[in-house]
Amino acid sequence: MLVLATLVLAGGPKGFFENPAYILGLPLLILGALGALIALSPLEIRWPERRATPAAEAEEELLELPEGHPGPASYVRVAVGLGIVEALELVVYYAAGEGEAGLALLLLLTVVQFALVALWFMHLRFDSRVFSTVFVGGLVLAGALFVVVLATLGASLV
Repeated sequence: MLVLATLVLAGGPKGFFENPAYILGLPLLILGALGALIALSPLEIRWPERRATPAAEAEEELLELPEGHPGPASYVRVAVGLGIVEALELVVYYAAGEGEAGLALLLLLTVVQFALVALWFMHLRFDSRVFSTVFVGGLVLAGALFVVVLATLGASLV
């Protein structure tokens, strides 16, 4: 047992406290193992029953989806679509490599992914057009600045 402890501590008892990987990694490993044991255990955690109060009834009314908002199935479809686009990105990267056509296609697929995430998971599709305009306007300005900086990077303008 002592030999095993010496091997684990990598250099004696002081080695544990001198190695940040042990100090940070060991507690995370223990928490992960504990979480896996809890998740796989046959015990069931039961939350206390909610009492019927006016506040609870009002909360249940708020939990109903408003008109026009999608249900969980729509979000699953978007997630599957994002997975398909990601698989296409991997295929393009390994097939076309880092050439100009491959890079352009990868950038296009990245824009598609970003648009799906922004429209669905940030709820821009369902909010006011003002929010969408401000969000897209900021992105356009940042992209324009990025293009200008990259275009003038090699030039000696100063």
